[in-house]
Amino acid sequence: MSQLTRPADPIARASSATHGAALTFETLVEGHDAHVRLRMHDDTLLRVIAGLVRVTIDAVEHRVRTGEEIVIPAGSTHRLASAGGVARLVTGFRPVRR
Repeated sequence: MSQLTRPADPIARASSATHGAALTFETLVEGHDAHVRLRMHDDTLLRVIAGLVRVTIDAVEHRVRTGEEIVIPAGSTHRLASAGGVARLVTGFRPVRR
């Protein structure tokens, strides 16, 4: 006799597969306003997939190129903007563990 099981809860499955991180893909276009962002409880890992991104963290500017990464600490104000043409990036958010 076979035993029936139900599928795992999709939220629990996604959380365990990413170790609590969430991923977001973005496209930035040069000339568009870079609004202030703030994630109080999450560190942010930003990886540029294509292009050049100007990342300003707590008033310090960084240029991040294709294939490069930068970590934005939780609680830091930051802005993201394309530094030339169209830029694509992926960001991962993970709650800070204290």
